[in-house]
Amino acid sequence: MLQKHSNPPLGLERIHRYFCYVCGTLLPHKLEVHDLLVCRKCKTSTCMHWFSNMDATFNTEAKSGKINQFNDDEYESTSLFFPSMIRGAKKILRSEIALKEALESQFENGTSQPTFDGPTIRKECAYCGNDRMTYVTLQTRSADEGQTVIYTCTQCSKKEIENT
Repeated sequence: MLQKHSNPPLGLERIHRYFCYVCGTLLPHKLEVHDLLVCRKCKTSTCMHWFSNMDATFNTEAKSGKINQFNDDEYESTSLFFPSMIRGAKKILRSEIALKEALESQFENGTSQPTFDGPTIRKECAYCGNDRMTYVTLQTRSADEGQTVIYTCTQCSKKEIENT
């Protein structure tokens, strides 16, 4: 059985001492026979002797100054492990970049005047005392909790958030 696990898989890193290199599940702390950790989810064996001579490396520098510049080819080497997690992270990053660009372009195009969406109600602004505000409702929390109401003052454009 030890011969079967003598060579580490390609692309193994120090983080895989704690997480399964196939599915990403946290490995148990209990060692099995022959210095093995067995994943509870996919039953993949990880040998602890694979990590005995592995150097720890740390990188404190960012690869680029801007968050919105990334290359899909740059991350292909990591897609051997946790492919669904990497796809999800890329999707979130793309949506954040799109939102940031949309907000920046709104102010660059000279439309810095606030647009008031939603109905107008009589509610006093805590900042300027104006008695008119518009509101938008969002479901930002789980379905069994109330909605989030974002009020915008029609005079000073300050926002107030209320969780109902």
